[in-house]
Amino acid sequence: MTIVTALFIAIVVFFAIRAIPGDPALTILGTDSTPDERARLRTVMGLDQPLLAQFTIWLGHLFSGDLGYSYSQGRPVTEIIGPALQNTLLLGTAASVIAILLAIVMGNLATSPWRGLRRTVDAAEALFLSAPQYTVALLLLIAFAVLVPLFPAGGISTRGDGSPVDVLTHLALPAIALALAPGAQMARSLKTSISTLSASELLPTLRARGLSPWRITVHAHHNALPPMITVLGIQVGTMLGGALFVEQIFSIPGLGALVVQSVGLRDYTLVQAVALLIAVIFVVVLLLADVINALLDPRIRKGRA
Repeated sequence: MTIVTALFIAIVVFFAIRAIPGDPALTILGTDSTPDERARLRTVMGLDQPLLAQFTIWLGHLFSGDLGYSYSQGRPVTEIIGPALQNTLLLGTAASVIAILLAIVMGNLATSPWRGLRRTVDAAEALFLSAPQYTVALLLLIAFAVLVPLFPAGGISTRGDGSPVDVLTHLALPAIALALAPGAQMARSLKTSISTLSASELLPTLRARGLSPWRITVHAHHNALPPMITVLGIQVGTMLGGALFVEQIFSIPGLGALVVQSVGLRDYTLVQAVALLIAVIFVVVLLLADVINALLDPRIRKGRA
C-alpha cells in the first residue's frame, strides 16, 4: 500500500502543479525574452508535448532515479534537494523529539489526581492545538530572538561555525514552533489511553501482584504508547506542512522554503520532486509507525487488533 500510495501521490503532484497559472518559460527567461526564445525553452523542457506524454516521460525518469533538471537554477534537481533535505530532516527530528517529550510530560500530568493541575494541562493543550504554527513561530522569533536575544533569529548555523551546539541553538525556536501542536495532540492521545487503562482491571491487578509503582508505570506506558505512535505518524504531516511557513520565517534553507521558491519560479521539475519527496517521507513515517506498533503490541502482529 505504501508503493501504491506513492504512485498515486506522483500522479496528483504532476497534474496539480500543471494547474498553477503562469508560463514557466516566461518566468525563467523574463519579460525581455522573445517569443522564439520562450518557445525553444518550452521545447527543451518538454512542455510542447501532450500532457500524458510529459507524465509518462517524467515517471520513467523517476523510476530510473532521475529527478530531472531545474532550468530556473541551471543544475540537476538532486544537487538542489540534497542540502535542503538535510536541513528539513534536522528540523523535523528536533521537532519530533520535543513533541514526544512534551506529549509524555503533558499526558502524564493530565492524569494527575490534582484537579487544578489537570485543568492547567488541559488549557495548555487547547492553546497549543489552536495556535497556528506560523503564529507561534513569529511570537517566538519576536520574544526570544529580538526582544530577549537568547537564540539566533534565523538560518541553520552561524557562518564559519556549524558545531552541534550552534546548530541546536538555531533549531530551538523553529523546532518548538513545529512541535507544540503535534505534542499536544499526542499528549491528548496518551492521556486517553492511560485513563482507559486506569479504568480497566490491568493496573489494579498489577498492584495486587505487588509490582512497584515504577513497574506499573512502565506497563501502563507500554500499553498506552501504540495509539500515541500512530498519532505521531499522522502529526509528521502537520510538521511537514508547518515547515513551509516556519522555514520561511526563520530563513532555513529546507524543503519548505524550496517549495515556496520553486512554485514562484514555476519550476515544474523542482516542485514535482520536492512535493513528491515530502509526501513519500510522510508515507514512510506512517509505515514505520505501523511497524513500531506491531513490535510493541503482539495482537497487531497476529492480526487480532
